Amino acid sequence: MDFWGTVRVLRRRWYIALPAVLLTGVLALSVYISVPTRYESTGVLVLTSPAAGGRYSEKTKPEDVVRVNPLLQFDGSLTTTAQILTQVLGDPKTHEELAGKGSTATYTANTGPVGGPLLFVTTEADSAESAQGLVGKVLERTIAELAGQQKALNAPEQTFITAQTLVQPTTAEAKVGGKVRYVGAATVVLLLLTIASTFAADSMLLKIKRRKDKEAAAASEKDAPPPAPLTPSAPPARQHPQPLGQNGQHRPQNQNVHNAHQRTVIIPAPKPPNPAWPTKDD
Repeated sequence: MDFWGTVRVLRRRWYIALPAVLLTGVLALSVYISVPTRYESTGVLVLTSPAAGGRYSEKTKPEDVVRVNPLLQFDGSLTTTAQILTQVLGDPKTHEELAGKGSTATYTANTGPVGGPLLFVTTEADSAESAQGLVGKVLERTIAELAGQQKALNAPEQTFITAQTLVQPTTAEAKVGGKVRYVGAATVVLLLLTIASTFAADSMLLKIKRRKDKEAAAASEKDAPPPAPLTPSAPPARQHPQPLGQNGQHRPQNQNVHNAHQRTVIIPAPKPPNPAWPTKDD
């Protein structure tokens, strides 16, 4: 059915659609209230290489070491290290240790669109304090994990890659978009159910109306008196020709004719004598 057909059905069955629409609004409001508000906080780490580079010799005097700017030493090794850290932080065991067992708080750690050496941490929790605190825990764990990995590899301490907090945990902000998406999805589903139920009720009511009309028509035919039997009509009376009067005119129809079964004989009058013949007086 097209759009205008749907509108016509809803207008015809407004007393069914209107309560359903009101119920949809109430349920959508209850969904908005029941869904907890999520808060989000972020933090950023940056990895830097040591000023002396990745090599160290104990025989080299400190004043002879070539000193460079660590911010000019961003190379592929820092990007690889950042990706290693994201894999460690993405471990479910690490997540359970930081967020807590059974907690609804979550976090993500990635290198962002740049790919390194920056490490972006984003957290979500049911309260602003939990979200902001979780960012701090993840940043501290990342720094500790970076140092532990280098110690496990027996790297000289003078060559350690360091992680510095570039952006401190931000003030957690409420994420209303998630609640709006839930409410929107629930509203769409409830409206579709409203339209479907209205169409179903309309179809049932039309069927009931047609059945009642048929029953009323059958009852009226049953109570009606039977029609009179048809009798064969008598053939029309044969019209006899009306007899002519003495002056040649038809007799009037209302004239009583006695002995109509007898035939009337008209006797002509006697003719006068012919003067050419001799008479008795001659």
